[in-house]
Amino acid sequence: MDKIGFIGYGSIGEMIVNGFISSNKIKPSDMIVSTRKIDKLDELKIKYPEIEIVANKKLLTNKCSKIFLMVNTNELINVLEEIKSDLSLDAHIIYTSAGIGIEQLETIFSGKITHIIPTLTGKVAKGVNLISHNKKVDNQDVNFINNTFKSLGQTKIIPEKDMALATIITSCFPAFVAFFCKKFAEQAVLDGNFSQKEVDEMIKATLEGTSLLLLKMDFDDVISRIATKKGITEAGLKIMDEKLPELLKELFGVTSH
Repeated sequence: MDKIGFIGYGSIGEMIVNGFISSNKIKPSDMIVSTRKIDKLDELKIKYPEIEIVANKKLLTNKCSKIFLMVNTNELINVLEEIKSDLSLDAHIIYTSAGIGIEQLETIFSGKITHIIPTLTGKVAKGVNLISHNKKVDNQDVNFINNTFKSLGQTKIIPEKDMALATIITSCFPAFVAFFCKKFAEQAVLDGNFSQKEVDEMIKATLEGTSLLLLKMDFDDVISRIATKKGITEAGLKIMDEKLPELLKELFGVTSH
């Protein structure tokens, strides 16, 4: 059986490789991994000695028909150009870089291409993995992708034209939430006598509870149960309702282009 190749071992690459192994979706002995700074893989090799580590991407390409490209967006085109002459006729390229559509890669490689946008919440097997395939990807390949990525949360197949907006909703959103929580915590510290650690702990515990509530209730239900008439929550929501629409319009404007 062909091995499965993984090129790139940054934050997303590490999450994907370790997620597949820990969920028994792919055996370490069936993997070949390569990355620009090869010493980043030392710990992975110690943990899983059966994994094959190679410095030369072409060695990986010659042994694999399914190849995950998990490199930064500005490196993707160069990496594909580097390996394209060694790709088999049945090769399946699976890439995770945002901002580059399948059509652009098809000008370099005419075979099977799948675009996947994972999310950092995949580290706890939650969230949504966005998936788009070109027309050459067959049902067997689709099933392989769905099966493996279920180890990192839900999977959702969408048209490539919708990938940019969906990326904001699923992949960017955790950072937006964390940033809001950070700023909320900083203001709370300024306005009171709690330490930063105390505020952070209260917010994280409340955020966990809110997330669980939202799995059972919709947004309006949670809001209405907390925001009593003429109460402090209602006053706070009024300010947010006045100021957030313009901010969110600008946010979507700069992130979706």
